[in-house]
Amino acid sequence: MSAIKAFDAYKKSNNEYVEGIETPHGRVKILFDTVVDNIDNMIEVHPKTDFVSLGKSINAITVLAGSLNTNDGGDLANNLLELYDYSKRKINEYLEDKNIKKLDEVKSIFEKLLEGWTEIDPKNIKKY
Repeated sequence: MSAIKAFDAYKKSNNEYVEGIETPHGRVKILFDTVVDNIDNMIEVHPKTDFVSLGKSINAITVLAGSLNTNDGGDLANNLLELYDYSKRKINEYLEDKNIKKLDEVKSIFEKLLEGWTEIDPKNIKKY
C-alpha cells in the first residue's frame, strides 16, 4: 500500500485524526505543542516527576533537532540546534535539582518558538 493510500485510510478510520499532521509545517507545530503541553504537565505535578511527560518532551525536542537541515539552514538551523540542546539540558538539570524555574524557562522558549512558527505561512516554506 502506498504511503498516500495508507494516510487516506488512516484519516477515514475511527482513530483520532491529528490536525496538521499532513504537512511538514503542521508536524513541527505538533512537536512544539507537545513540548509546551508536557512541560505544563510537569509543572503541574511539581515537585513530583511526571516521567511520561518528561519523555514526551525530550522525544519531541530530539525529533525537532533531528529534522534540522544544518547544511542548508545556516546560522538559523545551528542556533535552533543549540537552543534545543540547551532546553534538553535544562530539563535534565530539573530532574537533579527540582528547580521549577528551569521548566518555566523551557516552556517560555517553546511558547515563543510556537508563536513564531504559527505566524509562518506554510506556502512560503522553501522545499529542499
